[in-house]
Amino acid sequence: MIKLTCPVCDRPEIEDNICPNCETDLSLIRQLQELPVVDEELIAIPAESLLNTQPNISVKLVILAILILVLGFGLGAIGTSLFAQQPSPSVSTATTITPLPALKPPAIKSTPKFTRSQSSCGGFYYTVKRGDSLNRIAAQFYGNSQFLSKIVAANPTLKGRESSIEIGEVFFVPNLEKNCP
Repeated sequence: MIKLTCPVCDRPEIEDNICPNCETDLSLIRQLQELPVVDEELIAIPAESLLNTQPNISVKLVILAILILVLGFGLGAIGTSLFAQQPSPSVSTATTITPLPALKPPAIKSTPKFTRSQSSCGGFYYTVKRGDSLNRIAAQFYGNSQFLSKIVAANPTLKGRESSIEIGEVFFVPNLEKNCP
């Protein structure tokens, strides 16, 4: 089986169709790599077949796709017009509406850009999502939550607050040394 290098995080020698570092789907790249090489000089098209002007199957498929697209737009427009005419609920004049106070979006802390040291061979930036913790992130990308110290070492601003990362925070996740070329 052909071993690939991930085009997103540069992880080398990947044997599966999904990069274990950044979960990039590599199946199309693998299929392209496994295509046989064809010599164009060996392919000869007889002159008789050039005179045969039967419609190509791909032309039929394109016409069918356009018809389905037009039909979809038409049905969408009909559905929108049917459901858009629903009456809005009435509001009593006796109710008092008090405006809500203006909400400020939470400040997103961003760690400084990672500078590659001699001991690092790349990695990628990760944005914290709901339910994430450094233990879960290390387990997801390294297969073991014990490696969270690698993430903290690459992002000094995380030191001392390993259990209090915030949603939307961006930090660098370095590749493991065993995955370096």
